[in-house]
Amino acid sequence: MKVFLYCFFLMAVLSCTRSGVDAVEQDTVLNEYPDWYTLKSPVDHQIEGVWGNYNKTVLISTMFKVFRTTDQGKQWKQVLEQSVGIMGIVQYQDTLFTMSGLSNQTTDDLYQQVLVDANNYSVDDGKTWQRYVARNPILGGHPEFDSPNKFLINPIVAPNKVTYQINKAFRDGPNATSGVYETPGVIKSTGERIDLPQLHQIQSLFLDDQKRIYIVGSDAVCGSEQSFKFCNSQGGRGVVYVSKKSLP
Repeated sequence: MKVFLYCFFLMAVLSCTRSGVDAVEQDTVLNEYPDWYTLKSPVDHQIEGVWGNYNKTVLISTMFKVFRTTDQGKQWKQVLEQSVGIMGIVQYQDTLFTMSGLSNQTTDDLYQQVLVDANNYSVDDGKTWQRYVARNPILGGHPEFDSPNKFLINPIVAPNKVTYQINKAFRDGPNATSGVYETPGVIKSTGERIDLPQLHQIQSLFLDDQKRIYIVGSDAVCGSEQSFKFCNSQGGRGVVYVSKKSLP
């Protein structure tokens, strides 16, 4: 009888412990929210850039690798790996290009981030890639700030000319322009804020052919400035938020 009671107690303890582990290991980033779908990186690295259409094909770059999905992120296939960083993926005419450079540009009180320096191309929707050795200045040069031929990732411009920019919320207040900041979401040129369900380190923005915005970033962030950590990963497993509706 004592043996039976001991075994029952041990099983109960293990069961409770297991439940606690499951609660801790449960991903805090949901697959879907009322206004958003999410895509999660298949590797423990934050996502730098995204291209595609959530209902068709999506490509993500995780710095040194490119992954492709055709089923809303249920399965990912690695389609490219290289030692040079991949900051994003762009489409020029009917061809896709990986971009290895990021140009941070300022003029007066305006700021923008532009992808530069193409190094691979794909003509089959990102299934296969070849080295890009041509010298099209649109794909290889650093554009002027006002140039119409550039690949913006922050801000991005909708067809109705409304812009969406990563919202940098400085800890020292709304008038601060430097120091520690968080990125709760994006802000439109109309002044409207669009906040994400959780706090992430946002890297870039993308607008698809259905005018849906894609917000690219790290894993959800937990803790404070003194005890910073990612909620679900060690390396910041990336997340892309895809708006369910056309935002512009």
